Amino acid sequence: MKCPNCGCEMAEGHLYCEKCGMEIQMVPDFEPEIENSIIETLSTMGEEIEGSASAAGEKAGTEKKEPDTKEPRAKSINEKEPEKNWLLLSLITFISVTVAAAFIAVFLYHRYSVAYQIEQARKYADQQDYDQAIGYLEKARTLKNDAADIVLMESNYYYQMGEKQKAVDVLLELIGNRALAYEEKEKAYESIFTIYDEEERYEEINALLMECEDGNIVNQFQQYMAMTPEFSYVSGNYDEIITLRISANTTGKIYYTLDGTNPDQNSNIYTAPLFLESGEYQIAAVFINDYGIESQVGRSWYVINLTMPDPPELLLYSGDYHVPTRIEVILPEMGTVYYTVDGSTPSKDSLKYTGPIEMPLGKSNFKFVTISEEGVSSEVISRSFDFTLQTDVTLQKAVENVTKALFDRKVLLDLQGHAQGIQGKYVFEYDTIVEIPNLGYYYMLNEYIESENGSREKTERLYAVEVYTGAPNRLIYDENGQMGLISLQ
Repeated sequence: MKCPNCGCEMAEGHLYCEKCGMEIQMVPDFEPEIENSIIETLSTMGEEIEGSASAAGEKAGTEKKEPDTKEPRAKSINEKEPEKNWLLLSLITFISVTVAAAFIAVFLYHRYSVAYQIEQARKYADQQDYDQAIGYLEKARTLKNDAADIVLMESNYYYQMGEKQKAVDVLLELIGNRALAYEEKEKAYESIFTIYDEEERYEEINALLMECEDGNIVNQFQQYMAMTPEFSYVSGNYDEIITLRISANTTGKIYYTLDGTNPDQNSNIYTAPLFLESGEYQIAAVFINDYGIESQVGRSWYVINLTMPDPPELLLYSGDYHVPTRIEVILPEMGTVYYTVDGSTPSKDSLKYTGPIEMPLGKSNFKFVTISEEGVSSEVISRSFDFTLQTDVTLQKAVENVTKALFDRKVLLDLQGHAQGIQGKYVFEYDTIVEIPNLGYYYMLNEYIESENGSREKTERLYAVEVYTGAPNRLIYDENGQMGLISLQ
């Protein structure tokens, strides 16, 4: 059967369209059919009786009689009357019985037909007389106890009346019926949660779902639930660093502690996996969903047994320096050394130490750490330096000297760095101070092409400016990787 409103195919026996919500008139008008049936039956029976009487007369007229020598005698009126009266009485009796049966059928239909009760309920609901409508539905429920569609209608009428709790009560009674189809059960839960959501009764939604034995229903509405957080590793002893992930069933926030104390909204918020290194951990976590529902506390413990590598050893101490100096590290036997220059804690994503580092100009804060193959970090070693040169050649002066030298050689069209064949201009930026054997110390500058929107693209050319004289040079490397200079003066 299809819905006359939207054309959607309806499940057999359903009294409303699940797509558009329109209630379907399934009960035909009964009284006219009964009336027509009675009239047709009476007419047919009258014709049958009349036909039987005519047939009897014809048979009597054609019956062969024995010759009678006596004079025939006509029947008297009194002799014909009993036969006629008997036929009339039979007809009246039959009609009376038929009419009585019809009225009994109508009475029984009105009293014991589920379809009639639903039809009347719809009629009164259309008139917004929900008390009368619910009365008929109550009668229908007594006639058909397992009719989920009747209960859903009744709940909807209570809702329309503003009796939300009664609407919930009949639905709670319904979901206890194990014979419900999944679609009916889903509709009942959805109707309950719609009411609870309007009244912000989220704790009751969570409790109802926790009691639900149907996993499909739980999954369907799990956004209302706050299940106990789950851990990506089971409790136990480990010989490696654990990247521990804590997950929840839906959106919200996870709060955790590392010492086993009960977490609350003042505890650490879980935003990324926890890296558990050597030591003992007792993780406790609680989940609070977007509706403010709080889960039970989940707990797990871990013992990480790892050998910490030796820290790197530095040959320089923190302090002030006035000549170019290299920062050298003595590497430990096992592990890789990583470092940072901004004071942040180094990790595997930091710079890898591969050889002596030129101390940068100005203040710097180096941190070094050894990380083993298992991912275990050593103690962090820190050094702070303040490197200043006793020279009149500043970094700005070094850049100006290179720019002017290129302009004098007609490489640049002006001192702003514009040149033929490029879009934008050339800019020069300090990289570090390098020591060229037998030649001294130089500022090393990188060359970039800067576009009109400010983006930069690095070229392959390098420049070196002597730190004490300011002499500009091209910096080159030979085939053996040795540095050399080409003067720009």
